[in-house]
Amino acid sequence: MAAKSTEPRKEQAQLKSVATMIREAIERSGYKDVKDCARSIKVPYDLFNKVVGGHIPKDAQLIDYANKLGIDSRELVLAAYREKAPEEMKRYFNSVVLLERHSDTVRELLDLVDSFNSDQLNQLLHVARLVRGASRAQCRKSMGLLELYQEMPSALAEHFEALVLLALRREELKGLQTFRDALSDQKTARAGRRSRSQS
Repeated sequence: MAAKSTEPRKEQAQLKSVATMIREAIERSGYKDVKDCARSIKVPYDLFNKVVGGHIPKDAQLIDYANKLGIDSRELVLAAYREKAPEEMKRYFNSVVLLERHSDTVRELLDLVDSFNSDQLNQLLHVARLVRGASRAQCRKSMGLLELYQEMPSALAEHFEALVLLALRREELKGLQTFRDALSDQKTARAGRRSRSQS
């Protein structure tokens, strides 16, 4: 039985709180304190001080603070909505941040999904579930094997498959059974193609 991976899980995208984002902006800008910052950016100190302490103001006020402090207004407003959301809804805001930070990757994935047939979509879902449950090292090795498979001449691939089956012949692994089934389907498809070409 394979040892369970002790690698840390992939870090999830997390939103900072409104107060944290504003405090960090104040520090980056070099202001002495909250009062000094409020005076400089011309906002009422009492409300500004409450926001730095954790109060969530209206969206328009947040956008005004963001513009004056060099904060991304979308992230600041999104952080505010996350803080106000019920606990069971907060994880959806993390997903929004993840999509925003990886927009090019998500766009390419959507383009691929649009071009897939139903069988390819099922395979993609299966791979995504495997990736979610695997360590980073396992994912890298699996991708390396897939790339090797695509580059191998068919004769070499058959030798590789035979070696895998030989090395794991006494193992009872779910993945090995899937591998055997795929090879069986492949042989059936090849036999069907040969039969059609000869007729």
